[in-house]
Amino acid sequence: MLVALFAALVLLCYAAGNIHCVVAVHGNDSDMLALLEFKDAIGDDPAGVLSSWNKTTPFCRWNGVKCGRREHRVTALELAGQNLTGRLAAASLGNLSYLHLLDLSGNRFSGQIPRLNSLRKLLVLNLSNNSLDGVIPDTLTNCSRLRQLDLSVNGLQGQIPLGIGLLSELSDLVLSLNSLSGHIPSELGKLSKLSLLELNYNMISGEIPRALFNLSSLQILGLEMNSLGKSLPSNIRYALPNLQWLYLGDNMFQGNIPASLGNISRLHLIDLSENNFSGRIPSSLGKLSNLSVNLQYLLLNTNNLSGHIPSNMGNLQQLTQLDLSYNNLKGKMPPSLGNLQRLVSFNLSNNNLQGDIPSKFGDLQQLVWLNLGNNYLHGEVPSSVANLQQLVLLDLSHNNLSGKVPRSLGNLPKLRQLDLSHNNFGGKIPSSLANLRQLSRLDLSYNSLKGFYA
Repeated sequence: MLVALFAALVLLCYAAGNIHCVVAVHGNDSDMLALLEFKDAIGDDPAGVLSSWNKTTPFCRWNGVKCGRREHRVTALELAGQNLTGRLAAASLGNLSYLHLLDLSGNRFSGQIPRLNSLRKLLVLNLSNNSLDGVIPDTLTNCSRLRQLDLSVNGLQGQIPLGIGLLSELSDLVLSLNSLSGHIPSELGKLSKLSLLELNYNMISGEIPRALFNLSSLQILGLEMNSLGKSLPSNIRYALPNLQWLYLGDNMFQGNIPASLGNISRLHLIDLSENNFSGRIPSSLGKLSNLSVNLQYLLLNTNNLSGHIPSNMGNLQQLTQLDLSYNNLKGKMPPSLGNLQRLVSFNLSNNNLQGDIPSKFGDLQQLVWLNLGNNYLHGEVPSSVANLQQLVLLDLSHNNLSGKVPRSLGNLPKLRQLDLSHNNFGGKIPSSLANLRQLSRLDLSYNSLKGFYA
C-alpha cells in the first residue's frame, strides 16, 4: 500500500509540469517503508507490540527494531513470542538489506517463507514455532553469511534443499518438527563449521550420508523420529570426535552399536532407543573415565540387544537416566549399577534378567523411577529399597519374587505407583502401605497374599 502511494507521488510530480518536485527515498526511509509494509500485513497484534510503529516515533526506536549506529539502517528485527498473525511478504522483509538478525519465532505467521535472497548480510534467521507451510525456498542460499537457521515447528514440506550445503558459515541448522521428506542431502557434509544439526520429528528416510560424518565440529546431532535406517559406521569416534548429544531414537537403524561410540569422551547423551540394533551392549561404554565424567543419559531401550549388562557400566557415575528396557538382555543385574548414585530414572523392564535384586540398589537414593518388571527375577525384595525416599514409581511386576511384601515399603513418602503383581509373594499385606498418602495406583494381584499384618 505504501509502495503504491509512493509510486503515485512520483507520477504526480511528473504531471506537475513546471512545478519542481524532488522525491528521494533514502536508505533509512526505505527501511521505514518496509517496516510499515510489514505492519500492514499483520492481522492480529494481541499484545500491541507494534503500537509504537508510527511516523511520530523514529523507527530505530520501535519495539523489536535495532539499527546500526553509523548508517541508521535496520540491523535486527526481533518480535519473538508475540502471537502475531499474518503472512510474511518478501516486499517488506526482503527490502531490509542491512538486516543481520531476523527473529519472528513463536508467533502464528502462516503461508510460505518469502524469498529473502536480497538479505546478504543476514547472520541469524529464526522463523520457528509458527504455522508456515510450503517448501524451504532455494533462495535462502543467497544469504551466504547465514550462521544460524531455525525453521523448526512449522508445517514445511518437501525435501531439504541441496543448496543449504553452500551456506559455508552455517553453525546451527534446525529443521525439526516439520513434515520434511526425502533423504538427508550429502551436501550438508560441506558445512565444516556446523555444530548443531536437528532434523528430528520429520519423515526423512534413507541412511545418514557418509559425508555427514566429515563434520568433525558437530556437537549435537538430532535425527530422532524419522524413518532413517541401515547401520552406523564403526569409526564414529574418529568421524565425530566433538559430539556431545546424539539423538537417533525412533528410527530403523540396525546392526551392532559401534564400540567406538564409547570413546567419544564428551558425550552427555546417547539415545539409540526404538530401533533395530542387535548384538551386545559394548563394554566400551563403561570403560573410559572421561566418558563417565560426562554421560548423563543412556537410552538403549526397545531394540534387539542381547547378552549381559556390562558390569563396568557402574563407572558412569554422572548418569541420571538409564533405560535398557524392551530388549533381550539376560543374566544377573550387576550390583555395580548401585554405584550410579545420581540416577533418577532406572528401567530394566521387559528383558530376560534373572537372579536377585541387588541390595546395592538401595544406594540409589536420588531414584524417582525404578522399573524392573517383566523379567525372571527371584528371591526377596531387599530391605534396602526403603532407602529410596524419592521414589515415585516402583514396578517389580511379572517376576518370580517371593517372601513377604516388605513392611518398609510403607515408609516411601512420595510413592504414587506400586506394582508387585504377578509374583509369588505370600503372607499378609503390610498395613504400613496405608501410610502411602500419595499412592494413586496399587497392584498386588496374582500373588498368594491374604489379609493384613501390622
